[in-house]
Amino acid sequence: MTYPYNSAYNPPIPSLQVYLSVPDRDTSVGPLDGIVDTGADGTMIPVTYLRQLTAKTVDDAWVRSHWGEWRQVVLYMVDIRVESITAPGLYVVGDEQGDEIVLGRNFLNRFQLLLDGPATETRMLNT
Repeated sequence: MTYPYNSAYNPPIPSLQVYLSVPDRDTSVGPLDGIVDTGADGTMIPVTYLRQLTAKTVDDAWVRSHWGEWRQVVLYMVDIRVESITAPGLYVVGDEQGDEIVLGRNFLNRFQLLLDGPATETRMLNT
Protein backbone atom coordinates (compact mmCIF):
# COMPACT_ATOMS: atom_id res chain seq x y z
CA MET A 1 0.00 0.00 0.00
CA THR A 2 1.22 3.51 -0.81
CA TYR A 3 0.47 6.72 1.06
CA PRO A 4 1.29 10.22 -0.20
CA TYR A 5 3.41 12.47 2.00
CA ASN A 6 1.41 15.07 3.89
CA SER A 7 1.84 18.26 1.87
CA ALA A 8 0.44 20.47 4.65
CA TYR A 9 4.08 20.56 5.82
CA ASN A 10 6.96 22.19 4.02
CA PRO A 11 8.75 20.06 3.05
CA PRO A 12 6.07 17.34 2.85
CA ILE A 13 6.29 14.73 5.61
CA PRO A 14 5.82 10.93 5.49
CA SER A 15 2.52 9.77 6.96
CA LEU A 16 0.27 6.73 7.25
CA GLN A 17 -3.46 6.30 7.68
CA VAL A 18 -4.01 4.55 11.01
CA TYR A 19 -6.88 3.23 13.10
CA LEU A 20 -6.70 3.25 16.89
CA SER A 21 -8.44 0.83 19.20
CA VAL A 22 -8.22 -0.46 22.73
CA PRO A 23 -7.19 -4.10 23.23
CA ASP A 24 -10.17 -6.46 23.65
CA ARG A 25 -12.77 -3.85 22.62
CA ASP A 26 -14.66 -3.36 19.39
CA THR A 27 -14.49 0.44 19.27
CA SER A 28 -12.00 2.18 17.03
CA VAL A 29 -11.16 5.65 15.77
CA GLY A 30 -9.94 6.35 12.26
CA PRO A 31 -8.73 6.66 9.65
CA LEU A 32 -6.37 9.23 11.11
CA ASP A 33 -3.20 10.73 9.70
CA GLY A 34 -0.10 9.58 11.60
CA ILE A 35 3.23 11.32 11.03
CA VAL A 36 6.13 8.91 10.52
CA ASP A 37 8.96 10.02 12.82
CA THR A 38 11.93 7.64 12.69
CA GLY A 39 13.77 9.79 15.24
CA ALA A 40 11.09 9.45 17.92
CA ASP A 41 11.53 6.55 20.34
CA GLY A 42 7.84 6.36 21.17
CA THR A 43 4.44 7.10 19.71
CA MET A 44 2.38 10.11 20.81
CA ILE A 45 -1.37 10.30 20.43
CA PRO A 46 -3.53 13.31 21.29
CA VAL A 47 -5.51 12.66 24.45
CA THR A 48 -8.73 13.57 22.64
CA TYR A 49 -8.50 10.33 20.61
CA LEU A 50 -7.60 8.30 23.70
CA ARG A 51 -10.64 9.69 25.52
CA GLN A 52 -12.89 8.80 22.57
CA LEU A 53 -11.67 5.22 22.93
CA THR A 54 -11.92 5.34 26.73
CA ALA A 55 -8.36 4.03 26.81
CA LYS A 56 -7.10 3.32 30.29
CA THR A 57 -3.93 4.77 31.68
CA VAL A 58 -1.13 2.25 32.21
CA ASP A 59 1.60 4.24 33.93
CA ASP A 60 3.34 7.59 34.27
CA ALA A 61 6.68 8.19 32.61
CA TRP A 62 9.17 10.92 31.86
CA VAL A 63 10.04 11.87 28.29
CA ARG A 64 12.66 14.21 26.93
CA SER A 65 11.81 16.46 24.02
CA HIS A 66 14.12 17.12 21.10
CA TRP A 67 15.02 20.37 22.91
CA GLY A 68 16.28 18.38 25.91
CA GLU A 69 13.56 19.31 28.39
CA TRP A 70 11.95 16.61 30.54
CA ARG A 71 8.23 16.35 31.25
CA GLN A 72 6.01 13.84 32.94
CA VAL A 73 3.47 12.08 30.72
CA VAL A 74 0.76 9.46 31.02
CA LEU A 75 1.11 6.18 29.11
CA TYR A 76 -1.84 4.35 27.56
CA MET A 77 -2.08 0.96 25.85
CA VAL A 78 -3.65 0.88 22.38
CA ASP A 79 -3.68 -1.18 19.23
CA ILE A 80 -2.70 0.66 16.05
CA ARG A 81 -3.77 -0.73 12.68
CA VAL A 82 -2.55 0.13 9.19
CA GLU A 83 -4.52 -1.65 6.48
CA SER A 84 -4.89 -5.25 7.68
CA ILE A 85 -1.82 -5.23 9.94
CA THR A 86 -2.27 -4.48 13.63
CA ALA A 87 0.45 -3.57 16.09
CA PRO A 88 -1.20 -4.74 19.32
CA GLY A 89 -0.62 -3.58 22.86
CA LEU A 90 1.55 -0.53 22.24
CA TYR A 91 2.39 1.85 25.05
CA VAL A 92 1.78 5.36 23.77
CA VAL A 93 2.17 8.81 25.28
CA GLY A 94 -1.05 10.73 25.74
CA ASP A 95 -0.26 14.13 24.26
CA GLU A 96 -2.10 16.89 26.12
CA GLN A 97 -0.68 19.70 23.98
CA GLY A 98 -0.52 18.51 20.38
CA ASP A 99 -3.15 17.53 17.86
CA GLU A 100 -1.05 15.20 15.71
CA ILE A 101 -0.34 11.50 15.94
CA VAL A 102 3.41 10.93 15.89
CA LEU A 103 4.34 7.35 15.01
CA GLY A 104 7.63 6.55 16.72
CA ARG A 105 9.98 3.59 16.51
CA ASN A 106 8.03 1.46 19.01
CA PHE A 107 5.37 1.31 16.27
CA LEU A 108 7.51 1.63 13.13
CA ASN A 109 9.87 -1.23 14.04
CA ARG A 110 6.99 -3.66 13.48
CA PHE A 111 6.71 -2.81 9.78
CA GLN A 112 8.77 -2.64 6.63
CA LEU A 113 8.41 0.85 5.23
CA LEU A 114 9.99 2.60 2.29
CA LEU A 115 10.14 6.38 2.62
CA ASP A 116 10.46 7.52 -0.98
CA GLY A 117 11.31 11.20 -0.74
CA PRO A 118 11.62 11.91 -4.48
CA ALA A 119 8.19 10.35 -5.10
CA THR A 120 6.84 11.90 -1.85
CA GLU A 121 5.19 8.67 -0.80
CA THR A 122 5.44 6.06 1.93
CA ARG A 123 5.13 2.42 0.94
CA MET A 124 4.27 -0.42 3.29
CA LEU A 125 6.18 -3.46 2.09
CA ASN A 126 4.62 -6.12 4.32
CA THR A 127 0.89 -5.75 3.67
